[in-house]
Amino acid sequence: MGRYLTRRAALRLAALAMLLGLARWGLLAYGDTTSRSLRTQAIEIAAGQPFCVQVAQDTSDGEGQVYVPVRTPDDTSGLHLAGRVAHHHAVLLVGDGAKPQRFHWSRMEQRFVEGTYGPFPVVCQPSRRYFDTAANTQPDAIYRFSLMGRRFAIPRVYRPKAQWPGSLVGYSVLAAAPHFQPAGLACSRRHCPTVSAAFEHDGEPFGMIREVPADLVEEGGALRGLFRMRTRDAKDLRYIQVDEQGNRVGEIFCLRDCMHRFSRDGITFGFRHAPGDLPAWREMQDRLVALHARFEQEDPAGATQGLRAQ
Repeated sequence: MGRYLTRRAALRLAALAMLLGLARWGLLAYGDTTSRSLRTQAIEIAAGQPFCVQVAQDTSDGEGQVYVPVRTPDDTSGLHLAGRVAHHHAVLLVGDGAKPQRFHWSRMEQRFVEGTYGPFPVVCQPSRRYFDTAANTQPDAIYRFSLMGRRFAIPRVYRPKAQWPGSLVGYSVLAAAPHFQPAGLACSRRHCPTVSAAFEHDGEPFGMIREVPADLVEEGGALRGLFRMRTRDAKDLRYIQVDEQGNRVGEIFCLRDCMHRFSRDGITFGFRHAPGDLPAWREMQDRLVALHARFEQEDPAGATQGLRAQ
């Protein structure tokens, strides 16, 4: 009886192993078939034009997803395509201009469908033989992407991140005021010095209203150009920057540290600094604009886009 049970258990284990093996083979076959189909379709849709493909990938910190350029066939395996929320499984971009055609991969239809959720950052570089060239391309020290029709190349030592989806559409870097040197990989504190640059929508600065509050007191000396808001707490310092048309174009709110926002030519910049840096508020704004100008690239036609150092 015992031998019969042992033999029966062995047969069950063998059958289970066979089923698991078949399932694994099926999954691998599905992943490989999806990859080959996706790549074939991308080439056919491009029809000789420059194209590139990017896929959604979980971030290392577990806070959402980002797009990364496809480099190997494994990147487009059906087992690895896992876009969530506003990220597609894969995005195909056809054309090397400012407004390429956009397609997204439909897992249900197993094909590329025209149209995408926008305005996501484009992180792949179009090429007529993209899959051949991408396989030989190694990540370099520069993070390159385009967003809202503007191109950026930011050294990775700044730990750059294109910001989307969400209310902030732009990018962030880790750089410490007042001189905005890169925090780099050495930054391990809970709150690293984050600098953001957000595209403005319909002339409205990100996170800041244009309206100027009443009862402002104009400052003098090193703070000339700022207007102080009346507050009940002497430690609560609030300053407003106003342009010639009477619109709010900057604000600085200080308690233990200062949250500083300002608007310049369609971009709202945001960063934190020490209260002791307040007298250098103009210099900090100019340095940040100059840093942004170094990050932004010329378009293919050679015309500059966006801010440039004055």
